Amino acid sequence: MTISKFDVTKTRFWKFLLVLVKYLMVACSIIATGCIIYAVILRYIFKSNFYGSDEVILLFAFWLYFMGAVYGSYEDSHIKADLVNVYVKNIRVKDFISLIAQVIMIIVNIVLIIWAWDYFLWGLEKMPRSTGLKIPLVIPQSAIFFGFLLMVFYHIVH
Repeated sequence: MTISKFDVTKTRFWKFLLVLVKYLMVACSIIATGCIIYAVILRYIFKSNFYGSDEVILLFAFWLYFMGAVYGSYEDSHIKADLVNVYVKNIRVKDFISLIAQVIMIIVNIVLIIWAWDYFLWGLEKMPRSTGLKIPLVIPQSAIFFGFLLMVFYHIVH
């Protein structure tokens, strides 16, 4: 009798989440870049102005940055200043130090999630809006909470 080990990376949820993050990154990149190009064309060719372009770009930039961080967590490809590999040769000691680093990273992420959650709730309660286009600021601010939440999910899996 063999006991099968559950592998979250083989689930539909895992694949859906990855597709969603990639879609958000691509869509936000295209829209933010398109807004910048549109604003430049309006300003320098048609001598007009794209009123509130900074607010629209901010909205998509927040989501782009945080989904990019989530994707970095998925790949486990964040930049690391890892000197352990240079000075420590014992594989068990390296693994133990790596485990401690992962635990610390998860704890810090959980603290950031708690702060981001409070910030998200505050945004829902007060519903501040941007000055020009009156876009609810909770939309870009929610990227902070969801970004940290997905980052800690991937860190725990790794």
